[in-house]
Amino acid sequence: MMLFAASATALAQQKTARDYLRSGNKLYRDSLFTKAEVDYRKALDIDPKNTDAMYNLGNALVMQQKAEDAMKMYEGAARIEKDKQKLSQIYHNMGVLLQSSKQLPQCIEAYKQSLRNNPTDHETRYNLALAMKQQQEQQQQNQDQQQDQKQDQKQDEKQNEQKDQQDQQQ
Repeated sequence: MMLFAASATALAQQKTARDYLRSGNKLYRDSLFTKAEVDYRKALDIDPKNTDAMYNLGNALVMQQKAEDAMKMYEGAARIEKDKQKLSQIYHNMGVLLQSSKQLPQCIEAYKQSLRNNPTDHETRYNLALAMKQQQEQQQQNQDQQQDQKQDQKQDEKQNEQKDQQDQQQ
């Protein structure tokens, strides 16, 4: 009889993935991102396919300036998650990270994926338009630089020809 009571107590003390997720969410709301990360990781240790824990861990990592690790969490969650609303949020956050690191083609694709899952998300639509504008500006800037380089090269060639002519005349 005593053994049963001891094992019941031990069972009651074991935290579930959901418990760690809730605890992590509270810590996140309190801006304790490192501690929230620990709880989200504990939730994933118990349930490695818990996409809520992956997504929330990604968010906690972003707040700690760990964008690369956050992206890995988002990518893992995106591979498993089936709920369109959650997928939309995952891809939106991926787009934000990619946009902040100037990876515009991948960023644009992430925003498009987000909108495929939730076509009514106005924030993602705005971010997509902004990223497309940034990409267009970047492409224009690259073209301008290439044009300037070509002009510089032609000018250098012309100067070299003039110098060669002067050398030949002497």
